[in-house]
Amino acid sequence: MAIPGSAMARAILRLAGDAPRAFAWLDGGAQGRSFFGLEADREIEVDSLAALAAIEALWRAEPGYVWIGWISYDLGVDALLERPARAGSLPGLCFRRFRAAIEIEGERVVWHGEAAARGRLAAALAAAHAASTREAQAEPCVWPFGHVSAAMSVETYTAAVAWVLEKIAAGETYQVNLSQRLSARWLAEPCGAAALARAAADAYSIVRASTPASMGALLAAERAWILSNSPETLIDVRFGGGADGGDLARTWPIKGTRPRARGAAADAAAGAALLASVKDRAEHLMIVDLLRNDLGALAIPGSVSAPRTPTLVSLPTVHHLVSEVRCTLRPGWRLESLWRAIFPGGSITGAPKRRTVELIEAVEGRTRGIYCGAIVALEPGGLRASIPIRTAMVDRGGLTLDCGGGVVADSDPEEERLETLAKARAFDRGPDGRVRAG
Repeated sequence: MAIPGSAMARAILRLAGDAPRAFAWLDGGAQGRSFFGLEADREIEVDSLAALAAIEALWRAEPGYVWIGWISYDLGVDALLERPARAGSLPGLCFRRFRAAIEIEGERVVWHGEAAARGRLAAALAAAHAASTREAQAEPCVWPFGHVSAAMSVETYTAAVAWVLEKIAAGETYQVNLSQRLSARWLAEPCGAAALARAAADAYSIVRASTPASMGALLAAERAWILSNSPETLIDVRFGGGADGGDLARTWPIKGTRPRARGAAADAAAGAALLASVKDRAEHLMIVDLLRNDLGALAIPGSVSAPRTPTLVSLPTVHHLVSEVRCTLRPGWRLESLWRAIFPGGSITGAPKRRTVELIEAVEGRTRGIYCGAIVALEPGGLRASIPIRTAMVDRGGLTLDCGGGVVADSDPEEERLETLAKARAFDRGPDGRVRAG
């Protein structure tokens, strides 16, 4: 059965209910590129970036396979600070190679991997498509979580911003991406792995339907699921796409945010105010310059470029400032070197990066895990990685997520706090699945 690309999402979500441990969907939405794999034949789980060398060797030796995985923010920080990796609730690095995977872009579906495995994946998707079609008129998905609430009190968050502002005034940093943790409890706790998988898939289905994201993901982890509603690309590499046939690397940093406003006139005014904001433009430029420097470590000299002014991108809940930074990579670049140059992403740390991650660790007092790390696909034409912001972990305890924003010298603590709450809105819904009023 040939499944239209537009119907593939329903079939994929239907398969999640079977709770396969290796389920991995990088979801580019209706306009972007997506990858889905179900049957992994290799899995590498370690707490070291050095494992990227072995993964790269396997990927380049057999480029017809797709690898999907993640790298935690904390593993990147430990590597940057040259210290032993800390253990987290998830492995710091997890990559799985899929015997068969599909790539979806609009109505175009491309198959990767072994012929026999492709047949099994096609059969599973066909059965799921038929089941999802039969169930299309059934009861809609119900949002399974209660109200999302912040772990920090207003006073604690305000004190954290004040501490960061002191460090900025002292000249230790120019910008700090300060985040806070939020959580929501189950309305009815799922019983068993299959019920957890079904609830996670239902929740992701609701999120992607009303607040679609270009770098979304639904991934199975150990006794948990990762639900990512991220709009941000950490890095995209296209083999042969650069100058003189070199490999093209691009990143799209997001820095500068306004909540969407009710009413067309008020919303247009909010977007225009963001574009005109001297504070937000300066904050954005600071991170663009940081990423130009990061990419420059592996770029052909003179090939790094970025626009003079950012673009306004309007998402369902917020407006953002976004720029494209690009370069042609030097011949012989390696995956581990690329990661050590760009990771963690500058837009979710601040500048200068090394000192700023130390300050983030001190003020937040916790590990970030998958939040602000990377969700990665290694595929035949190159690689793509998101920065998992707007990303929740779902387990037997409920839903947890972190949201942050860049604190600079003229930041207002209350405005910064409200910005983090605006970014969490995609996961704060009523039982009907609608985003709660802001």
